[in-house]
Amino acid sequence: MLENIRIKNVALIEESDIKFKGGLNILSGETGSGKSMIIDSINFALGGRVNRDFIRKDTESARVEALFSGNEYINSILSENGIETEDDFSVIITRTFNTSGKSVCRINGTMVTAGAVKNISEYLIDIHGQHEHQSLLNPKKHIFLLDKFCGVALDEKLEVLGVLYSQYKSVLKSIDELNGDEMQRAQRMDMLYFQKEDIENAKLKVGEEEELTERRKVLSNLEKVVRLAGNSLELLYEGSLNGVSATDNISDALYNIQTLADIDPSISHISENLSTVSALLDDVCHELKAYFRNAESDPDELMRIDERLNMIYSLKRKYGKSIAEILEFYNRIVKELEFMENSEEILSKLYLEKSKLEDEINLICKEISDIRKEKALIIESEIEKELKDLEMKNAIFKINIKDKEMFTSKGKDNVEFLISANMGEELKPLSRIASGGEMSRVMLALKSILSEVDTIDTFIFDEIDTGVSGRTAQKVAEKMSNVSKKNQIICITHLPQIASMADNHLLIEKYTENNRTTTDVIQLSNEESISEICRLMGGVTITDATIQAAKDMKLQADNFKRQ
Repeated sequence: MLENIRIKNVALIEESDIKFKGGLNILSGETGSGKSMIIDSINFALGGRVNRDFIRKDTESARVEALFSGNEYINSILSENGIETEDDFSVIITRTFNTSGKSVCRINGTMVTAGAVKNISEYLIDIHGQHEHQSLLNPKKHIFLLDKFCGVALDEKLEVLGVLYSQYKSVLKSIDELNGDEMQRAQRMDMLYFQKEDIENAKLKVGEEEELTERRKVLSNLEKVVRLAGNSLELLYEGSLNGVSATDNISDALYNIQTLADIDPSISHISENLSTVSALLDDVCHELKAYFRNAESDPDELMRIDERLNMIYSLKRKYGKSIAEILEFYNRIVKELEFMENSEEILSKLYLEKSKLEDEINLICKEISDIRKEKALIIESEIEKELKDLEMKNAIFKINIKDKEMFTSKGKDNVEFLISANMGEELKPLSRIASGGEMSRVMLALKSILSEVDTIDTFIFDEIDTGVSGRTAQKVAEKMSNVSKKNQIICITHLPQIASMADNHLLIEKYTENNRTTTDVIQLSNEESISEICRLMGGVTITDATIQAAKDMKLQADNFKRQ
């Protein structure tokens, strides 16, 4: 809901910080006091167009900041548009407009276009009256609202349709691929054959590159490897020219200790341990000799390894970052080739599957359409009843459901709300309602029924009381109060019946100071609200009877809201 709006340098408003509440927020005041400027400011913040007259005289720029309390659904929409979200789901929309005609918009500090603000704000607020920001005028939303009313029965059918439609799209894609340009297809197959043979000839193995790289490191340092291995063999096994090898020394020591153990058994464990050391040293010398022989055996091995690694690097540049990725790529092209080589047989099967899916989808689309049409009749009746209560006794409301040529994931229905506001008029789209007062009452009737499923929390009604008085005014007031129990309503009114229903009453006043006219917004207490209702009822002269009538009206409104 809209919690707060801060307006600076807009027309007659120098600076105003307006706090709104849940329920019914009423804006009233003398004609020309600037009530519509509040709505204009909200509409401007939400991306609406303005001209330079919007800016207060003798100032450089106008600024409007609107704070909304959102929800997870709104946060997901912001995230999809690359806008940062707040943990408390709050949404701050800021817009400035300067005398050069430049406008700057931000949502939660992120700079966005006015169009983006307008698109996102459609999920936050509806303005009904002389402004264009009305979600119910968008036929694309009508099927969404109707489906919400249809409940679980429709949801289950749509879920099944969604699965079938996804399969259908996949089949169409496969058919398109096989039915593509013959020359392109032949070129594609030639390329796939080349790639397949290129990879097959390499006979790659996972882990091969790492093994070759390690071996290359050894061969690149062959002189050092041979020297170190040879010296080690000399020290451990062969002995140098001036000394005895470690093997000989350990062998002599082992003989001495075994002889000593025969004399003193307490050191027999030393004999056993040294015997183990001698055996391990023999194994080490055996492995080292084999390593030394291999190191010297093949002088061309380094060249062959370099050639192999260069071939692997070349394949990596073309087919993947590793041997594993190259082999993955190979498996994909093999499958694609099999698919293309067997295209005629596969096409035949795909066309059969397509036909079968179309039959299944058309059947479930018929079931979905039947559910919608049945629910539409109920909604039409309920909305016409609401319109009659609002003194549009001859109004006819119709939910027009027509078959489209092709189905989508939502079925085959094209849904649009139509209305005939007066006797003898033809049914026409909501957007073609001529009268602002009629438009607002139609929207109120729709909201009375659709507020249960509409995702927008805040509605603004401007000019809803145009041409309304007496019993109709009371009915409008009661309907607005009922809708405001679950939604926030902001309403400009001249009618005491509507003003008396206010949960939050704001007075718009205009005053002149230092030859400058300024509009101010004042939050009224209960007593001050009664005084304003008196003004709306009695005009200039306020009598005791007017005051009592205002109190009675306020009391009746409070009693109605408590019911």
